[in-house]
Amino acid sequence: MGKAVIAMPQMGNSLFRKYMKSKYVQSIARAGGEVSWIELEDPSGAARKAAECDGLLLPGGADVAPELYGEDRSEKCGKPNVLRDAAEPAILREFMKTGKPILAICRGIQIVNVFFGGTLFQDIKDRQQSRHSDFLNRARGTHPVEISRTSKLYEIVQNAQITVNSIHHQAVKTIGKGLVPTAKSPDGFIEALEKPDYGFLVAVQWHPEHLSQKDALQQALFDAFIAACKGA
Repeated sequence: MGKAVIAMPQMGNSLFRKYMKSKYVQSIARAGGEVSWIELEDPSGAARKAAECDGLLLPGGADVAPELYGEDRSEKCGKPNVLRDAAEPAILREFMKTGKPILAICRGIQIVNVFFGGTLFQDIKDRQQSRHSDFLNRARGTHPVEISRTSKLYEIVQNAQITVNSIHHQAVKTIGKGLVPTAKSPDGFIEALEKPDYGFLVAVQWHPEHLSQKDALQQALFDAFIAACKGA
């Protein structure tokens, strides 16, 4: 098999978004995959196109609209991405019918959790003990996470504790149906979720794509994902 083709929802084409997109592309390329950007204006069409790919990566981005999990918007909640909020649940619903691998990162873990009926902390700054919104230090680990030894994540990194970066101000609150928490931060926030009855669905709150060039454990997430997409 050649390169695995990975569906990713379009994140935008501003200079900042192009920079952020490049980190995913590079991490996937190192693992032997390539990205197919999914345009989102037509959610049902986007879902069909994504389902044709070998894997799905749900990337970071704007806050998930609280309306999707039945809450009123807090003043601390950021502006949502209307296109992504409409299309990503449709993409997930269609893609999961295929049984193909899914990797979700930052906003990705949040949209997965909401899709399965979970909720989010709209802002964690009053609850956090570590600084979780730390974009300037995105290229280095800033706090540890404890990983469940029975998880797929542990199988991938072969460590019960790894150091991660942190670029978020929201986090999983109540866990969606069928999802299992597999990593937590020292201050108690969920840092990873998995769906044990699905072949490969790993969702992490940190941004491994900003660490993977120099950190083999972070690149291992992409390597395992692409290997699963190739059926290895």
